[in-house]
Amino acid sequence: MVLPLLARRRYAARYRQITRTLVAHGFGGLIAPLELRVRDRLASMHGHSMAAAPEDELGDVPPRGARTRPVHLRLALEELGPTFIKLGQILSTRADLLPADYIAELVKLQDQVPPAPFPEIAAVIEEELGKPVDAIFAEIEPHPLAAASIGQVHAARLRDGTEVVVKVQRPGVDRVIAQDLVILADLAGLAARRVKIARQHDFPGLVAEFSWTLRTELDFVREGHNADRFAQIFAEDDRVRIPRVYWMQTTGRVLTLERLRGVRIDDLTGLAAVGHERRELAQRAAQIFLREVFEVGFFHADPHPGNFLVLADGTIGALDFGMVGTIDERLRERLLMTLIAVVERDAARIADDVVDLGAAGPDLNREALQRDISHLLAQYYGRPLQEIPVTQVIQDTMATVQRHGLRLPAELALLAKAVAMNEALGRLLDPTFDVTGVAEPYVRRALRGLYSPGFWWQKLRLRPLEVMLLSAALPAHVQRLFTRLERNDLTFRIRYDELPQALAGLNGMVNRLALAILTAGGGVGLAILYQSTQPPVVSWLGLFFVAGFTTTTLVGVLLIVVIWRSGR
Repeated sequence: MVLPLLARRRYAARYRQITRTLVAHGFGGLIAPLELRVRDRLASMHGHSMAAAPEDELGDVPPRGARTRPVHLRLALEELGPTFIKLGQILSTRADLLPADYIAELVKLQDQVPPAPFPEIAAVIEEELGKPVDAIFAEIEPHPLAAASIGQVHAARLRDGTEVVVKVQRPGVDRVIAQDLVILADLAGLAARRVKIARQHDFPGLVAEFSWTLRTELDFVREGHNADRFAQIFAEDDRVRIPRVYWMQTTGRVLTLERLRGVRIDDLTGLAAVGHERRELAQRAAQIFLREVFEVGFFHADPHPGNFLVLADGTIGALDFGMVGTIDERLRERLLMTLIAVVERDAARIADDVVDLGAAGPDLNREALQRDISHLLAQYYGRPLQEIPVTQVIQDTMATVQRHGLRLPAELALLAKAVAMNEALGRLLDPTFDVTGVAEPYVRRALRGLYSPGFWWQKLRLRPLEVMLLSAALPAHVQRLFTRLERNDLTFRIRYDELPQALAGLNGMVNRLALAILTAGGGVGLAILYQSTQPPVVSWLGLFFVAGFTTTTLVGVLLIVVIWRSGR
């Protein structure tokens, strides 16, 4: 997406704020080409030159103090507000795109901000639900339980006395996010046109993916439906509790949930005080997650400890269903087939699976990828499962993914992050926790399903119908193909991503060459005229030729300059 100039002028202040913040944190060299491009276009709209930043200000200045580059990135995102905080949180799940030190820093992103004044929150509730606050709730706490950049949570009681929590979207945050998403899409489009790495990693696609994710988080009705779906999944499981959604008090900007009371699952002192067995909790939490992944294909994608409570009876209560992941049938099958290839140490088939997942670009060095996969398999071969840290395996795998410029599907990146977070939680609760031992029965059941007659019957039962439909449509397609061949009307479209840049560079080179030839020719012509004209002819005729030739040369030079600048 390339933003129209009028819209760029509308968002000029926010563009400058983003630029200043990134420059202040040492990222001037990264954004300078895009900032200059946007500034030039804005200047053309205003009809005057915008104030240019000094050369060293737009350069890649060293970060202030002893802070590292990842720390400065985190601080910059926090300063830029809710859109960029969420961007950083989502990027923290993409170990296939960022190095480990950046991932480790982005997971620290703090989404804690001063709460909005309660009258503003009450106004949102009344606008959304169409009633005064005291007509909806018997009581609501003005001071929030938690305040984040998108919303804040207040404790309340319904008119019948039921304890609830009310999540309310901050006033105006939807407009801020909508503006920032437009700017991010514009910058991603400019980057993809001008920076090779932006094209390789499909920045516009990443921003579009992020925009969809963030817009779904702004929709509290969707979060409520996620909670209901988890409640149905675990309806017969007394080891987990999903809060009830009160739909009469829920809209797109207000979410009312049953209030669960318990101890945070990472509060080891609190757990010990109420007598909960930490080893059992570690296994139970892992089993809940494994069931979501292997049996349902719908999992909680933000399983940090703050989103889980241990209730008085030992039940695990889950909170915050804004970020979820899905594993469809095809992806689950591909992951299981890859797991079989890992067990058999078949690096070639694993490389094929990576390509099949759509993670490989056209310039992939498949032999090098296969060699690195073989080295990775050898590193863990022969070790007992309980001695293999899953988090380390994920980190090593992501390092290989980055080295070869691969891009994982978003759901797979979310899954890898969630697996690592679940293992970290298990080891926090029980240092001897063996996640592979807990996962083994789920993996075995899933693998057995691949060999069951029922699985293959489901896969093959529609194939005869598909073959018949294809056979019925094939003659018409063949007829159209031959007709176009007879008319010489068959065309092929070949896309070469770097062709426009190559042509632009060639155009500039030709223009500069023509300018040099014309200038040299003018100099030679002047010298010939000077040598060939003798007094008294030179006084008039020579002057006439010199003036005419010089004028023609200058006009030609001006034309070449205009053409050259327009082709840049």
